[in-house]
Amino acid sequence: MNIAEIKQQLTLSAVLQHYGLKPDKHLRLHCPFHDDKTPSLQVYYKTHTCYCFSSNCKTHGKALDVIDFVMHKESCSKHEAIQKCKQLIGGPVYQTYVPSPPGISILGNMFIYFRNAVHHSKPAQEYIRSRGLDATVLEIGYNTAQFHHGNRKDASLIGPCVEVGLLSPWGTNTREGGQAYKPFAKYCIVFALRDSSNQVSGLYFRSTINDDEQKHFYLKDRRGLYPGYPKPDTQRLILTEAIIDAPHYYSSPLL
Repeated sequence: MNIAEIKQQLTLSAVLQHYGLKPDKHLRLHCPFHDDKTPSLQVYYKTHTCYCFSSNCKTHGKALDVIDFVMHKESCSKHEAIQKCKQLIGGPVYQTYVPSPPGISILGNMFIYFRNAVHHSKPAQEYIRSRGLDATVLEIGYNTAQFHHGNRKDASLIGPCVEVGLLSPWGTNTREGGQAYKPFAKYCIVFALRDSSNQVSGLYFRSTINDDEQKHFYLKDRRGLYPGYPKPDTQRLILTEAIIDAPHYYSSPLL
């Protein structure tokens, strides 16, 4: 697992959760890297980076990615921080390369896009809160169905999205001509299903606007578990009716 793969799979939200840090409603934190009396560390979920605006901080002047954050929090070398990040992702520290099944890469990239969309959508945030969930702690995305707009000629996006079922050919584009596409699961919040290597191998969608008809959606050929495969020493498993019900059990005294 290289640095690019770590940054793709490990979110800043997961790192903050690991260290018991929760940003306020303005996505600010009391900086853990200096004596901070007022929140001066700004969190940017869209880029999975953060920045301390205090000149008293040793990190001032540099945006921190997930590896940098762990390195400063653990007061360790970058190599040690990389190993720690691999552990946070859930995979073994040293891995033998195994080719991913078709569609794995696009699903992981799209889930990052969907997660970033939550921070720009008040309807998504309101719906998530109405379900008793916290998008700053949980990995939740939102599908506005706009991801392909402006990219209709980008074969590296359109083709893989059609292959996994996120897009379907749908008539002709009336403005520009050429193929038009219908997005899957519009206005749904999104949860990732993960395989035994902790890669995103499927997506589950729950409608935010429809409670009367179909409201649960899965991509074709779905596989994987939410929130991930259990560890070998797991002694108790809890099955829920729907994936959206599962996060409510994270803080259960039974776990």
